[in-house]
Amino acid sequence: MGVGDLVKRWWWGGDPDERNKVSGMSLRDVYNVQKSWAVINANSNGNGFLMFFRLFEAEPETKTFFKNLAHIHTEEEMTANVSFRAHIINIMSSFDNSIKNLDKPELVVAWMQKLGDSHRRHRIEKRHFHVFKDVLVNILQKDLKLEPEVVESWDRYVEFIYEHLLSRLAS
Repeated sequence: MGVGDLVKRWWWGGDPDERNKVSGMSLRDVYNVQKSWAVINANSNGNGFLMFFRLFEAEPETKTFFKNLAHIHTEEEMTANVSFRAHIINIMSSFDNSIKNLDKPELVVAWMQKLGDSHRRHRIEKRHFHVFKDVLVNILQKDLKLEPEVVESWDRYVEFIYEHLLSRLAS
């Protein structure tokens, strides 16, 4: 092992590309997700609304999970809906907490299992989460213009959380 490798291991606190056994993410993945999340989270409400507006466009059925949106048809009406705004804050907080704790993947696993249980009670299916992932990746690539390696890190992050969240859903 050369000096460069030693410096790299010291800087990263280990091999930056070695995958964690629980999360499947490397130190580099964690860094990429956390650094890009700081930018996304700086406009938490705006980006949260964007994700859901795009989700509703991609899969209109998902809007029916929000009873309080049944008679709402415009983005302006949605953003004015207090209950929907609270859900946006909730999901962005879930992202925030799981991303901040990627160095403790066992905690993230427990949290995602609880989140899966909650979504199962609302009869949300795995396919809806897959559409959400597609929407998220599209936003990361096209709207936020993240580098491909950062999007790959996000893909590993979503795979990690979905492994434990989706395992709790019925279908």
